[in-house]
Amino acid sequence: MNYKPAELDGQQLAQLQQFETELREQISSNIVLVAYQISAESEGTGAAAAGK
Repeated sequence: MNYKPAELDGQQLAQLQQFETELREQISSNIVLVAYQISAESEGTGAAAAGK
């Protein structure tokens, strides 16, 4: 499967950034969270498409 950066709206991006901040504080480490989604050319292939 191929992935591309997820298309998030403003509220979704804010939620991801808030979770990133909270997780940084919990683990005392400077982390970055990244959201990906399956790219269009990958959709319709693999086990998920086969109903498995």
